[in-house]
Amino acid sequence: MKFNKLGFLSILALLGFLGFTVHRPLLGFFGFAYYLRYFFVTPDEMFRHNVRKAASIGFFSGVWATGLSIAVYLLFPPFLSSNMVLASCYVVSVFCFTIALLVLEMKEQWED
Repeated sequence: MKFNKLGFLSILALLGFLGFTVHRPLLGFFGFAYYLRYFFVTPDEMFRHNVRKAASIGFFSGVWATGLSIAVYLLFPPFLSSNMVLASCYVVSVFCFTIALLVLEMKEQWED
């Protein structure tokens, strides 16, 4: 039986439990619990196509956000810390990937 590897992103939600004791911003990792549903999705060709499309959207939006945040950091250093500049790529990429995949899946369901 084939299983969907995208579901393993939900393991990152376990880091959210550290937010209760160690560091509050880690509570944001509970957002990865959304990916639990992909353990129950059969990965067919259309699903793989949607994941590739969403991944390219996530990648290029992350590149764009990183370039923009580096430009802001170089022009106005007091507005952003260097950690925020580096984290912007990851946060924007994952957010755009998730939203794009959700929209593509909803569009696929509407066509049926």
